[in-house]
Amino acid sequence: MDGESDLSDVEVRAPSAEVWRGRRVHWQDRATWFGALETWLEREWRSGGKARLQKRKLDLCWDDSDWLVALDRHVQPSIETLIEELADDLANAKLRTFHGCRVPDAGVFHREGLRRNEPAELEALARRLVAEDDDLAWMRPKIEGIIAGFEDRERDTGRLYGSADERPQLDRSGQYLLFGSEWLQCLLGWGAHRALKRYGTPTVVEVDLPFDWASKGTRREFARHLLQEWTRVFVMGETFSPALDFSVILLRDIPAEMVVGHSHPRVLKNPFVQYRTERTANPTCPHCVGSAKA
Repeated sequence: MDGESDLSDVEVRAPSAEVWRGRRVHWQDRATWFGALETWLEREWRSGGKARLQKRKLDLCWDDSDWLVALDRHVQPSIETLIEELADDLANAKLRTFHGCRVPDAGVFHREGLRRNEPAELEALARRLVAEDDDLAWMRPKIEGIIAGFEDRERDTGRLYGSADERPQLDRSGQYLLFGSEWLQCLLGWGAHRALKRYGTPTVVEVDLPFDWASKGTRREFARHLLQEWTRVFVMGETFSPALDFSVILLRDIPAEMVVGHSHPRVLKNPFVQYRTERTANPTCPHCVGSAKA
């Protein structure tokens, strides 16, 4: 009987899983996921539950978890069961992710993809920056000692970070775009900020990431956000798209074919100076210039 029950569950869930197969989910572009999630939910409503939910009068903030409580009252499985099932099915989708950094030429990502944190490569870059930038001349006699004594050398080894929404990087986490690698910032310290800002251009890399590359826990938390936001919009109607501070940690490199674009933000906020607005002097790179000429 148990085997028959398991097979029945698979047969019921399979069509719903197909909703997400090959779909690109972009948090900020609600059209990429709102209708798909509504279709996915069709088999889950209690009798009349969808209509009753839509009639609810709720005065909640966008990030209030009570939106999920409201949904929970009108679906057949528990909300936690729905989240688990959605997390599994999202493994069939692609998630639009963003990687904020500072590089001389974003073309490297279109040619080579994005690589995980490698301390030996970052050490080499630190040596080059100190050797070439006169602002860091005072570090030249001691750079090897600074590197040797760096206790956080392995802090992010083998990891690559992305986010599901670029807006928090532009508004609250601009340090990666203003000064580049956090690893370098920690190694070289505050005194290197001016030199780091002369290296490269603020760059946001766009990636369509196979969501099964992310951990189940990451998909589970994103599923929670999707269901909560779907419920809010379903009840309240079309409203603003909230900025979502959501990170994806990868343990593998991203190949070039998954890189779908990049941009150079013109305005950033410096979190180290009361979020002071700073403008990018030259929001372009050699790849942009070459593409424009082509």
